[in-house]
Amino acid sequence: MILVTHDPSRQNCQGSDSASLIASVRCAIASEVPFDVTNLSYRVLGDSIVIEGNAVQRSDAELIHRIAEDIAGLDCLIMRVGGINH
Repeated sequence: MILVTHDPSRQNCQGSDSASLIASVRCAIASEVPFDVTNLSYRVLGDSIVIEGNAVQRSDAELIHRIAEDIAGLDCLIMRVGGINH
């Protein structure tokens, strides 16, 4: 698996850069978490990636957030999972 990490030199997440970044975040979350994440949705909003959906437990949402943040970066991530806004 090839993961594309956030590159601060990019002005914003557009085109193939955003598609690659979303694919990397989606694959990393799917492969790292021990629970079903098919109910999550991923999209681009400006220069941020938005992840929305439901998690059974708060710890599940926190794990998803940590994985996505490691790839996308803190400033390029908006989490709306399980009613928890990060």
